[in-house]
Amino acid sequence: MRRGRKIGIALSGGAARGLSHIGVLEVLQDLGVEASAIAGTSMGSIVGSFLCSGISLEEMQEYVESMDWRSFLLFSDLALSNTGIINGRRVERQLKKFLKDKTFEDCSIDFCCVAVDIFSREKVVLTRGRLLDAVRASISIPGFFSPVHLDGRLLVDGGIIEPLPTEAIKVFDLDFVIGSSITFTKDNERYRYLLHEDGNKTDDMTYGYHKVGAAGNDERFRTLLESLRSRIRGNSEKTVPVQSVLDTSLNIMHREMTSRYNKLADIIIEPEVGDFGFFDLTRGKEIIQRGREAAEAKADEIKKKLGL
Repeated sequence: MRRGRKIGIALSGGAARGLSHIGVLEVLQDLGVEASAIAGTSMGSIVGSFLCSGISLEEMQEYVESMDWRSFLLFSDLALSNTGIINGRRVERQLKKFLKDKTFEDCSIDFCCVAVDIFSREKVVLTRGRLLDAVRASISIPGFFSPVHLDGRLLVDGGIIEPLPTEAIKVFDLDFVIGSSITFTKDNERYRYLLHEDGNKTDDMTYGYHKVGAAGNDERFRTLLESLRSRIRGNSEKTVPVQSVLDTSLNIMHREMTSRYNKLADIIIEPEVGDFGFFDLTRGKEIIQRGREAAEAKADEIKKKLGL
């Protein structure tokens, strides 16, 4: 590598699909890419903060593969309120296992993450204080997680303004930026799971959910899904499952917004994760592998541009 070159890595949001960043980072490390700084939005902020604060990629992967995500999602803290349906205590406890009370100043690699102040409607690039507070703000999907009060601001997920933090990472003095940005080119494949091949909607709502990784055989989960179906279906037999509506809406937003931020990177790596669900944490190992495949496909370009 050319001596003295400062490299930044920007990691996009994407909920479970953002676990692909772990695979991307593994390949970059194998190629000898040494990051001077990492920026993250939403799930990218989790992966980035872990790595910058000393958690190895191997530890992250072991955690993803060993965690009982089915139970975690099923028994998460539902708290119907004016600010969100999930209050986030359970998520915070998991984050604290790794981040503890570490601050940005404790990071061995410079780190920042993106959130949005919902009062001023401004992007906020977080670079100081406790990592846990900053990451919790960056992952606060509006309507799902309650916002975070931090330094006089009310903060939510940065992905609603900057899904790929290639602009935010410019708070650091860098010569080269690599972006890891999830893409949904295989997204249409998921809807084959939600409809029969003859085009008729399946009578069993758990059919679609099981195929995208949820606990279709868990009686409690089936009860929850049936409750959701009764709420959103009404008298219509053609109602699309709520997870599909959520996935598609967020995919559209991500796709429309990332094109601008992709252009700010010198190299873009795009893991194809459209056939995974937004909360498909149970398939983390497969999602991480997609990240590896995407980075390996860019290996020659990376080595050439960085002189590796």
